[in-house]
This record gives sequence, C-alpha cells and structure tokens, in this order.
Amino acid sequence: MKQKLFKRIICLFMALCVCAAAVPSRAFASQLDKAQSNLDQKNQEIKNQQSQVNETKNQSSALQAEINSMERQIYSKNVELNRLNKEINKTKEEITEVLAQIEVKEAEIAEQNSALSARLRAMYKNGSGGLLTVLFGSSSMSSFMTNMDMVQRIYSADADMLAGMQAQYDELEGSRKRLQALKETLLTQQANAEAKRVQLETDIVGLSEKKREVDKSLAEQQDQLKQLKAEADALTATIRKLQGDKSYAGGTMLWPSAASRYISSPFGNRVLFGVKEFHTGIDIAAAAGTNILAANSGTVIKAGYNNSYGYMIMIDHGGGIVTLYAHSSKLLVSTGDVVARGQVIALIGSTGRSTGPHLHFEVRVNGAYQNPLNYVSR
Repeated sequence: MKQKLFKRIICLFMALCVCAAAVPSRAFASQLDKAQSNLDQKNQEIKNQQSQVNETKNQSSALQAEINSMERQIYSKNVELNRLNKEINKTKEEITEVLAQIEVKEAEIAEQNSALSARLRAMYKNGSGGLLTVLFGSSSMSSFMTNMDMVQRIYSADADMLAGMQAQYDELEGSRKRLQALKETLLTQQANAEAKRVQLETDIVGLSEKKREVDKSLAEQQDQLKQLKAEADALTATIRKLQGDKSYAGGTMLWPSAASRYISSPFGNRVLFGVKEFHTGIDIAAAAGTNILAANSGTVIKAGYNNSYGYMIMIDHGGGIVTLYAHSSKLLVSTGDVVARGQVIALIGSTGRSTGPHLHFEVRVNGAYQNPLNYVSR
C-alpha cells in the first residue's frame, strides 16, 4: 500500500514538473515568435526603405546628368557667342572701312558732279551752237575731222562719266545693304544665342534646386534606413539572447524531405500571385503526407500554426542557426522537444499561403535569411 502511494506521489511530482516546464517553454516560444515576427517586419521595412533610397539615388543621378548636359550646352553657347561677337566686331570694322571708302567715293562723285554741272551749264548757255561753231570753223577737211573726233570724245566722256558715277552709286549702295543685312543677321543670331543661354541657366537653377530637394530627401531616407537597421540589429540581438549561447550542432545539414529532392521555387526574388517578392527559403515539391526530416539535431523552439507558413516548426541548432519547416499537414513534435538529425518531425502538406503540397525550408543565422543550399547536402 505504501509502495503504491509512493509511486502515485512520484507520478504526480513528475506531472507537475512537466507542466511547470511546459509553461516557460510556451512563453519562450511566444517571445521568440514575436521577436522573429518583429524582425521579419523590420527587414521588410529595410527592404522597402532601401528600394526608396535606390530610387532617389537614381533620380539624383539623372538630375545631375541633366545638369551636366545643360552646363555643356551653356559652354557651347558661350563659345558660339564669342565667335559671333568676333564676327560682329569684324563686320563693324568692315563697315567702318567701307564707310570711309564711301566717303572718299562720295567726294570724288561730288567733284565729278561739279564738273558735270559746269559742263551742263555751259552747254545750256551756249546750246549746241558752240560745238557746231567748232566744227564749221574748221579751216580744212583734216581740221574738220579732228574737231569732229574731239566733239565725239567729249560726248563719249560725258556718257562714260555718267555711267561710271551710276555704277559707283550702285556698288556703294549694294555694299551698304549687304553689310547692313549681315550686321542685322549677326545681331539676331547673337540675341537668339543669348536668349538660349539665359534659358539654359534658368533651367539649371531650377534643376539644381530640385536636386537639392532630392539630395535632402535622400539624406533623410538614409538616416531612416540606418535607424531601421539599428532596430533590426537590436531585434537580432534579442533573438540570439532567447536562443541561448549553445554552439552549433555542427556538420552539413541533412536534406529535409524524405520523398523528394525537386526544388519548385529557389531562394531569392520571385513572383507569386502576380506580386514580386523575396523568397526567404526553398520550396521542395513532394507528395502530401510524406515525411519531413530534421536537418540537424536541436531544440524545437516553435511548433504551431501561422497564417502564412501554415503548420510550421522552428528548430534551434545552436550558434544562432535556426531551420524552419512550413506548410505541413501534421506536426509530430512540440515546442521544447529535443530532436535528432534525420528525425521525422512533420508531414508534407499545403497549409497556410500555399499553392500545393510542398515543404518550405528556411535557414536563418541570427535571424537573417540564408540560402539553404549553402547548408544542406543534396
């Protein structure tokens, strides 16, 4: 009787010990799960912030490239303005020179006009009789012919003088018009080039102001990114503290699926349900109900249901290394269990956010996602 009573007391004591151990284990799992969830959320925020920083950097680089291009255009316009100014100065010199020539020609023409006026006055005064008197006053035929030639020469000289004066007037007037047109053209080009340069400088001022705003925004975003990373580091430290200080179990990990080695979705960026996302592990397609194996020995720190992962298990292998097994149809271990390498811990399923029966397998080091293929033997 006493022996039976003693056995009952021992059983009751052991049951109390198990219950007492289960409560901290569940509390530990809850703390770790919350810390990991917070870290995952923070890592997503970091990813989003980094994308925004990269986009802002691209905007800043594009603006700087546009500013550099406009500065080169302004330099080209200044070179063009300098060339035009030289041409305008040369044209002014030519105009000054031609005006001097015109002044000389005008003096010559004035002198010729004076001589011609005197000639015309004499002809008007004497009429044509003067020339006839010269002809009829000839003493001989030879003298008559000589006088006739002289009269013809006088008339021819008068005609040549008039034609020459007209040609000079025409030439000078053409030169004036040509030089004036050239001057006006150059002045127009100068005005257009100057307007373009002023517009470019105005655009640069606007772009520079915009770039300053973008750079300011970039600095603020980078500060936010630093803050997010600091918060993530703090969460990682919390997870490490919760996991304990035990060393990694060691060795290459075992392939976690007993029925399949086919990877239906690798680690890294992918598109799921039409949305681009970062895949935090590998998906191993396998028949529903087949065995999921522990990749290495360790302690189960979470075994339960998650909206995204479905029925899932997390095993702490020491050294900050944790493996995760998701979308199971059935869990065969509980939080706090110590499992051996290759032990069957769950069955393949399609629970949670899943498109079909498969095992989603992750490796995390200090809370950071790693490519599982770097840790398992296939």
